[in-house]
Amino acid sequence: MKLFTIILLFISHTYCCGQDYYFINAESGLNVRSDSNLSSKKVAKIPYGVMVEKIADTNQDLIINDNGKQIKGKWVKIKYNNYLYLVSKETESFEREGYVFDGFLTAFKNKDVIDNTKIDKGEYIELLKKAPKKIYTPKKVGSLDSIKLILKNRVGWVTEFERADVIKSITTKNGQTLLVNQNSNDSGFSEGWSGYYPEYDILVLEGGHSSDICFLIATGETESTIGNPQYIIPSPKNSYRLNGHFGGQECISYFFQKKVNGKFIYLTEFNSNGDICTFKTFHWISENEFIYSKMNYTTDSENGVEEYFNGKIIK
Repeated sequence: MKLFTIILLFISHTYCCGQDYYFINAESGLNVRSDSNLSSKKVAKIPYGVMVEKIADTNQDLIINDNGKQIKGKWVKIKYNNYLYLVSKETESFEREGYVFDGFLTAFKNKDVIDNTKIDKGEYIELLKKAPKKIYTPKKVGSLDSIKLILKNRVGWVTEFERADVIKSITTKNGQTLLVNQNSNDSGFSEGWSGYYPEYDILVLEGGHSSDICFLIATGETESTIGNPQYIIPSPKNSYRLNGHFGGQECISYFFQKKVNGKFIYLTEFNSNGDICTFKTFHWISENEFIYSKMNYTTDSENGVEEYFNGKIIK
């Protein structure tokens, strides 16, 4: 059984309040322009996997030819920042607006992917019999010296003063060097917490309030789309997986990933109808079907009532 810790109420300055969030899915990064046309000035380049907020649509269509494949979309206005990676030559942290092509955006929330049904305890117990009994435990390299040796020439570290355990840059698989904004970098290596997971090429550091700061070294993606390997629960044939990351004083944010062409991509968030902090158990019962339980404190605010659900990823 996979048991999840209940951590306060779900409050996130990044994902709350119904904003329209998207991830950049252009592997070489996505240019931001001052206006909604290709002749306008390039004002920033946002790396693969970084989240942005869409604040307005336009009626201006665009077709991009990407390695022989036509991608259709529109210009949209977004809000972006310079907090994690330096997306421009400026080193100060900022939040600005600009225009991008939405053919290279992936929605953070995709309500059409997951179908959930509430079931009773008896149905849950019967379905639980189908669940694999093996508990998955990823391999982790916990020594900072070993990690620096393994990631030599791929990860640069800040070595000034007492910050020898802080990332300075990442060189991705396609040769890009992404510079981490040190003015907003509060993450570092923490013995026992942090580590490198060779199977996934993911480095996990500790941020403020013991939050997960995770980097997929091959692409530069971070925890929002690649998660922390310790939360991974793979489906029986490893076509899908539940993943997540801990946000410090917030709850664990869970999401699904799908295996496409040998690598896992972000599919959609999984917040069990908003009660992410009361999420208790999760089991796969087939390649795209799962069961889970969560606590409901509406009728019993002290002890709560466990509720059961059957879910399916719609193919």
